[in-house]
Amino acid sequence: MSTAFLTPMLPTQSSTWLDDILIRICVLLQLTRTQHEEAEQHYLSVAEWLGAPASPITALRPEIYPQGSLRIGTTVRPWWREEYDLDLVLWLALYHNANPIEVLNLVERRLRDHGTYAPMVERKNRCIRLNFAKQFHLDILPARPDLRFGGTHVLVPDRAAADWKESNPKGYAGWFESRGELQAEEAKRAAVEPLPPPEGAEDKNTLQLSVQLLKRGRDIRFASTPDLAPISIVLTTLAGTNYAGELHPLQALHAIVQRIIGSIPSAGRLVVCNPANPHEDLSERWDENQEAYRSFVSWMIELESELAALQHLAMPDASKRLEKLFGEVAPRAIRAQAETVEKARGSSQLGVTRTGAITTAVSSGVVSVKRNTFYGK
Repeated sequence: MSTAFLTPMLPTQSSTWLDDILIRICVLLQLTRTQHEEAEQHYLSVAEWLGAPASPITALRPEIYPQGSLRIGTTVRPWWREEYDLDLVLWLALYHNANPIEVLNLVERRLRDHGTYAPMVERKNRCIRLNFAKQFHLDILPARPDLRFGGTHVLVPDRAAADWKESNPKGYAGWFESRGELQAEEAKRAAVEPLPPPEGAEDKNTLQLSVQLLKRGRDIRFASTPDLAPISIVLTTLAGTNYAGELHPLQALHAIVQRIIGSIPSAGRLVVCNPANPHEDLSERWDENQEAYRSFVSWMIELESELAALQHLAMPDASKRLEKLFGEVAPRAIRAQAETVEKARGSSQLGVTRTGAITTAVSSGVVSVKRNTFYGK
């Protein structure tokens, strides 16, 4: 379906039609309901097996909770592979002289005792991974209390270092959620009533959408060099740190990238620590792979230029730029917007707000858009 009919109704000073497309891209990036239900089912089954009465882990009073993108709502379907990653923390009541390698081995042995899980087990540096073929990877991260700092601070095993490392997954999730709440505060100050988002994005705030877009942009940019790609926790932390409550996805993403560039030091590297545990350097991999760090900096500069240009392009050129940045989901999002607009136009429910935003909720302050009767002219 042609989308050229959209152009005349979109003021040049408004980027709201682009925001709508970006939200639709994020909707397409989310896990399907089936994928989410399958993940939840496996998550609960694994938790039950690890904490069963016959399990040697039971004596350690295990507590299991999700961490990462699934917990904070920023999961993105992978682009260069079929499986996506899910993470859970296995908290154990270990306090003194616990050997990190032995703890990892304990969890691994328990999983290998399960007839279904045994062939799925993969040993990783800080976790034990279960590979659910053509579905997802479930990474199980053992953790024990960090008595030095208390609260939700934990120590996690590191096989390579043969030691425990600082972390705080629960604290991190709380920090990220608090950063996302800046949007509501900004909306109150601006007295802005948000438009209804496309179906499937109702529970996403602008920060979550920005992280999803960053992660998909990363997947596209580093498709041929995945070893150089910045890890998701680094991107998520940088986005949360540099988010200032912007209301719209394009505005927020552009501002975040600009602030990241502004924080890059002239010497050395950018250090990204866990805001909930400053002792955890989330970007330590850059010390061993300086090419990856240089690639990250180059990508940020490229992305800022692309986002700046995007805001001044008409639909045909913007469509090409969006596909370059976010891949095959961009044309699908654009088609979905066109179909929504045409359907609303046909039922006389399409309007444009004073700021140029497309809306299907025609009310006071909204100018109704008449049906298109040009039929291709």
